[in-house]
Amino acid sequence: MCALWSRENDDAKRKHLMLLDLLEDIRDQRAKLKLEFDEGVTSIKDLTGTLLDYDAGGMTVEVSSLKSATQAFNGANLSCFFRVRDREVREREQYLTFDTVVREVTLRPSGVVHFSLAFPQNLKNAQLRRSVRVKVDIRKVPELTVWPDFSGQQDMSRLKPLFSPEHLKEKLYKVDNFSANGVRLLVNAGLMREAMPQPLKGERFAMNFRAVAAPGSPPAIFWVQAALRNVFYDPQISETALGFEFVAEGFVDEDLGMLWKPLKFDEVSGLGKFVFKWNLDLYREKGMG
Repeated sequence: MCALWSRENDDAKRKHLMLLDLLEDIRDQRAKLKLEFDEGVTSIKDLTGTLLDYDAGGMTVEVSSLKSATQAFNGANLSCFFRVRDREVREREQYLTFDTVVREVTLRPSGVVHFSLAFPQNLKNAQLRRSVRVKVDIRKVPELTVWPDFSGQQDMSRLKPLFSPEHLKEKLYKVDNFSANGVRLLVNAGLMREAMPQPLKGERFAMNFRAVAAPGSPPAIFWVQAALRNVFYDPQISETALGFEFVAEGFVDEDLGMLWKPLKFDEVSGLGKFVFKWNLDLYREKGMG
């Protein structure tokens, strides 16, 4: 019985230290906390906070989205959802959640609301496949083509792509990372000037790509409609990073041509399993599996 108690005590200590390490990552990475309360506590949607301080006794979270402090939150149960970068595999992000309780709500002289929260009660993996963003290379995505947005019947031989498989082979652009609802491309400055001299955020494009789950396996073909969300030019390497969000998936109808249908559950059908597999492969390649 004594040995069992000792083992359970050791497990509790390890869990406590793990949570302290995680809180350190949340604070240092300035990770946004999404606060979800039990039904009936508040009607405010999308409450978010920033971890300011913590110790073995609890946490202080700044809730800038609240304009005033109300004692209605005192004693309320909540779940905190967040995303942090893995310490060992920097390319990998973890999407996690823990449960806690509001001990006190205060309004600081600066006008900012602070929540005093109890130390996390647990830690759960809240990983959504669509939120995993993983590095890929030509082995996993051997082809990707980008066109100006189109629909209906098209003569594809006359439709000039902005970024083509030939460009990919010539290393004029590369696929940096993938998720089930987006992709990031790194484009050479020369190709960028030629194909997309004035990128406009929100503009939509048509994409076709091939995804390979494992070496030797046949590629799966995907058609997606993607909206440009982020543009970042790095003058030191003469390269532009383009972040796209998938907003629809394409289906070729024999009579009507290309049809776009909005995504179900915010991810491209069938793509999540590839991202999940690539993520596991990354861990194994890093010696973490």
